[in-house]
Amino acid sequence: MSFTELTFVFVLLPLTVISALALKWLKSEKLKNILILILSLGIFIYYSPESLLVLILFILFVYLLGQLVYTARTDARNKKKWMIVAVSSLVFVLAFSKYFPAILAWWNGFKIWKITYTELISIAGISFITFSGISYIVDIYRGNATPGSLPDAALYLSFFPKFVSGPIVLWKDFQEEMKHTRYSVEKLSSGLSRIIIGFAKKLLIADTLGAHIAFIHSMAPNGIDRGTNWLIAIAYFFEIYYDFSGYSDIAIGLSDLFGFNLKENFNFPYISTSITEFWRRWHISLGTWFREYVYIPLGGNRTGNVYVNLFIVFLLTGIWHGANYTFILWGLAHGIIIILERAVKDKTWYKKIPSVIKWFFTMFFVFLAWILFMSPDIESAGSIYQALFTHTKGSVDFTWRYFGSRKILTVILIAGLGALLGLLDKRESLKKKIQEFFSKPYLVWIKYALLLALLILDILFLVNSSYSPFIYMQF
Repeated sequence: MSFTELTFVFVLLPLTVISALALKWLKSEKLKNILILILSLGIFIYYSPESLLVLILFILFVYLLGQLVYTARTDARNKKKWMIVAVSSLVFVLAFSKYFPAILAWWNGFKIWKITYTELISIAGISFITFSGISYIVDIYRGNATPGSLPDAALYLSFFPKFVSGPIVLWKDFQEEMKHTRYSVEKLSSGLSRIIIGFAKKLLIADTLGAHIAFIHSMAPNGIDRGTNWLIAIAYFFEIYYDFSGYSDIAIGLSDLFGFNLKENFNFPYISTSITEFWRRWHISLGTWFREYVYIPLGGNRTGNVYVNLFIVFLLTGIWHGANYTFILWGLAHGIIIILERAVKDKTWYKKIPSVIKWFFTMFFVFLAWILFMSPDIESAGSIYQALFTHTKGSVDFTWRYFGSRKILTVILIAGLGALLGLLDKRESLKKKIQEFFSKPYLVWIKYALLLALLILDILFLVNSSYSPFIYMQF
């Protein structure tokens, strides 16, 4: 399921808005939740009917495990046993569906004994739904939530706005949301506004940059110069941010329509002055999940070796993204820098470094790390790093002057300015003045006029572009 498919935008999205408006008049929260569950399953069936049985079996499996943990709540030893069995089972499901093919391909590469297999039907977004299942089990084990009813668990696991690519919502938070969804005209308005902005991030910025990267590769099979390599890397630096944050905006906006408050998933990560801060602002729901269910159980800051705990968390973060070595190195690189930052954060010399210098080096590291993330293998990543910092060898079809069009440079400039808007949060007085200015009644109409214009642009870009799935759908 992709939010930028024509069918979703012109059929399912209007249906979603109409359904949200209709549900507003129902007084029974249980009935509302059941109807939202039916809508979520209906959308799932439309996009992936062959996976419906797998999804139903997964939901029943998770619910049963939750019941076993909850039933044993008065027996600490028995409860812990069932929790370990449940979490281990879900980790196995994730590992088997996501990593088993890669492991077999690696083994078959040795040509000792070839193993063939038939690929099983899996669920799109298996990483996200499995993490949700683990949250369901552990929150019940800790006493932070109850199993709820089967429809409650089914809605949590299949709620369509967050199903494929998050945000990853903790069961203890979602269960509270189901008890008292908040419907209002303001929430509907804010939800629609968020959706429009999310589409703009994806269609106007991320897809434009992504299409230009593909165009460069198609036009230059013999090689590209150093300037063009920098252009590709900078374009991807902004593409992945606007692609994923755009998805999260749409998901949160859709949730708003139904009265659910999903927590923010991005908070202007490109204004960070350290990698530690970057991970407080980037994919916040993933960081929250690892903190709740990995870092704290390992001992967190209190027991054990905090550096080992951090290393394990970021190793798992890399593995979670995929079986490719580039993802693992990407996760480890972030973990190593965070460990180093933690070791020097209280040093006088570190505190004296100007924030702008810390920001520059943080962004430069993030920029370099994204090259690992986007590369299909380590060799390709190494070639890009070499091309960025050495003179081009061999023939070149076109130079950066050909690819660095005014259009693409304008999009990169807009992307850069948009990514820095979070700096207003650090200037409370200026932010307050801007909010007071735009709260004036006559400016509200200007706001809606701008949103309408943005919506028209979204539709134009959607209709006139080829289908481009969200980057994080692969995880």
